[in-house]
Amino acid sequence: MKYFTLLFFCLFTQFVLGQISYVDGFSEGNSIAQHDREFYVKNTTAYKYSDDKGNTMSYRLFLPADYNPNKKYPLVLSLHGAGSRGNDNLKQLCPWVAGWIDKEVQREHPCIILMPQCPSNEQWVNVPWKNGSYNMKEIPLSTPMKLAKEILDKVILENSVDKDRVYVIGVSMGGYGTWNFITRYHKMIAAAVPVCGAGDPSMAQNIKNLPIWAFHGDKDTTVPLSGSMEMVKALNRFKKHQARLTIYKGVGHKSYELAWKNPGLIDWLFSQKKND
Repeated sequence: MKYFTLLFFCLFTQFVLGQISYVDGFSEGNSIAQHDREFYVKNTTAYKYSDDKGNTMSYRLFLPADYNPNKKYPLVLSLHGAGSRGNDNLKQLCPWVAGWIDKEVQREHPCIILMPQCPSNEQWVNVPWKNGSYNMKEIPLSTPMKLAKEILDKVILENSVDKDRVYVIGVSMGGYGTWNFITRYHKMIAAAVPVCGAGDPSMAQNIKNLPIWAFHGDKDTTVPLSGSMEMVKALNRFKKHQARLTIYKGVGHKSYELAWKNPGLIDWLFSQKKND
């Protein structure tokens, strides 16, 4: 009897949690080489975008070493966290933003990587990070988010991009940005990786069929774990949802230092293709 009770409990727990899993953050694999900023600078091109109102945004663009305009490439929009804000077009070149420029990653998954830089004292989403979930109807589209979308459109237009394989990843402030971006522009996105962010669970309908792999640390005191948990649980209510959440046990806000090199994440992301 005890066996069947335990089996029922395990099955029930798996059903309730869905694709929410806890892993030991300190035992995470590290198969991707981490480079210094100079490597990322050397392998990217710096640009500055201006809109019709004079708003500007710096961004970096990576193209595969053997880029062929006759071939279509997946594109990754990578949104940095608060500590990388500015206008130097350098601070956003962290491993968890630019790390997939690594030659081994590119050998298996050649892709275009777009890394815009949010200006100082601004945010991808204008909400207090410590509060977690929020109501999008109360938060207007921020200027940095508007510019990032326009830059993305420009890069897609000017380069050989596979429009069925456009992805968004983001950490911390960029995790907020990722949830917000895919909620607003879900029709153009194939998959997303929001790390230690939060969104609006009431808008889950918009992204119910989008493959999403979120990450968070269970000891995060900067952005509450509830920010990721509430989004994924809202998506779990839909029968055909494709959302999953990996929670790093004993890890605080720097879950992004682990997530970008999570075993299986890269293969998972680049296997996703947009379903119209």
